[in-house]
Amino acid sequence: VQAFRIVLRCLKMWAKRRGIYANVVGFLGGIALEILLAKVCQLYPNAAANVLLHKFYFFYDEWDWKNPILLKEIALDSADLHLPVWNPKINHRDRFHVMPIITPSYPCQNA
Repeated sequence: VQAFRIVLRCLKMWAKRRGIYANVVGFLGGIALEILLAKVCQLYPNAAANVLLHKFYFFYDEWDWKNPILLKEIALDSADLHLPVWNPKINHRDRFHVMPIITPSYPCQNA
C-alpha cells in the first residue's frame, strides 16, 4: 500500500508538471492513473516503489491498447440493475474507445 501511494504521487506530479493531468480535457485523471497502477501492482505485488515506477512505464510502453485494462472480469449483470456496462460487442460506441481503462466496480465503464 505504501509503495502504491508513493508511485501514484510520482505519477500525478509527473503528469501535472507536463500539463497532461486532467480527465476533463481528455488526459488521464486520478481514477485512470490509479487503475493503471493497480494493474501493475497486481502483476508485481511485492515490488518496491522504484521498481513499480519502472515497471509502470515499461508495461504500458509495450501494452497493445486495442485491449482494455481490466483489474477483474467485467460484471455484466450484477444485481440486475440494468445499468449500461462497457462492452464493445454490444455497445457500438465502446468500439471506438482508443485507450479503454475499465473500472472494476459495477457498472464497469471506461475511466
